[in-house]
Amino acid sequence: MTEREKQIGRRNFVKAAATLPVAGTLVWKAASLRPLRVGIIGPGGQGRVLMENCNPNFVKLVAVSDIYPPNLNKGLEIARRLHDPAAQGYSDHRKMLERKDLEAVLVAVPLWMHAPITIDALQAGKHVFVEKTMAYTIEECRRMIEVARTARRQLQVGHQRAYNPLYHEARQLIQNGTIGEVHHVRALWHRNGDWRRKPADPNFDPRPWGYPDIDRLTNWRLYSKFSRGLLSELCSHQIHAISWLLDSAPRAVMGTGGIHRYPDGREVKDHVYAIFDYPKNVTVSYSSIQSNAYDHYYEQFMGTKGTIVLGGESDALLFTEGDRGKPSELAVTPDTGGPVMQASESRARDAAGSSVGGQASGTSALNAYRLELEGFARSIRSGEPNLCDGEVGLQSATAIVKADEAINEGRRLEIGRDLYTMA
Repeated sequence: MTEREKQIGRRNFVKAAATLPVAGTLVWKAASLRPLRVGIIGPGGQGRVLMENCNPNFVKLVAVSDIYPPNLNKGLEIARRLHDPAAQGYSDHRKMLERKDLEAVLVAVPLWMHAPITIDALQAGKHVFVEKTMAYTIEECRRMIEVARTARRQLQVGHQRAYNPLYHEARQLIQNGTIGEVHHVRALWHRNGDWRRKPADPNFDPRPWGYPDIDRLTNWRLYSKFSRGLLSELCSHQIHAISWLLDSAPRAVMGTGGIHRYPDGREVKDHVYAIFDYPKNVTVSYSSIQSNAYDHYYEQFMGTKGTIVLGGESDALLFTEGDRGKPSELAVTPDTGGPVMQASESRARDAAGSSVGGQASGTSALNAYRLELEGFARSIRSGEPNLCDGEVGLQSATAIVKADEAINEGRRLEIGRDLYTMA
């Protein structure tokens, strides 16, 4: 795609989004909101992204917990600098949860510990924001929802696209028929690298916490006991967004993959490919590879009248079906359909890397992190809708678990509707 075509796509999207009715906003005023007193469990790489994007008018970080001293120290530095100079650190999250002044926790630990730590926090009376994927198994997701209901506490899952204004606008355009009937969605997340990280403290002994060695702790994403690899760490975001924008969920999945480039002792695949079968004759093709970074990552919705491309969480393109499929300018008329959430903040730095190309659409991947955490606070303080609650997290996790099983077993798996809902 040429730069001219990308600019056409961006102009088309802006024109179409400008016709949408405004019935809400993702930019909130904090003057009347008493900030939540929050602790974070797991200030590793992703945890620190959350910490750096917590607006202290909504979320005030007063406690940090991690079993790994380098992460604990880095997390404390951020909390004390941005939120509370007296923020305290804990090597045992259970000690932190004993604090009566703590209202909520952010959970950003390795996937296999999402459920146990979330349940600990809910049973201690804390509201919980837990990173995606919601949990390692479907059964764990269900248990988390049950405990949250019993405790009468909010449970939010960190699929930040649910709070990204571009995705809200794209969803409205798809729902109102701007691109016609969608029969194919193409999504990918391509990178060129081994995904390995060097330990900050190679002499640390993590065995008391269930990690056989420092490599398993530092590179937990590469081992099947702790993670489902590219599917749970990357694909889960995109499957959540696709299902949400389509108002649907996969009914079957098949796929393939393997350790094609890095036979270095890892257990999860470095290349995965999956085909998700959705209702209404919609097919979603997905690939995540570690041998080539071309296009980086995007979701492309292909309709009978046009195509929407959402790239890097910061770029949105819209094309009509022009002559021989070439991108063309869009003529739009005002839409009188349902609501859409909008935000008009300028773009910050792109947290996730290059987008579909060139100058992006005026938003930031980081902005959605801030908005989802502000939304978490507002759902607790003022009862506003939780846009990514446990039920939403369960749906996305179910698709990921079944995709992982299908690839490992080398066969097509049906996904029963009962798996997506609580009994």
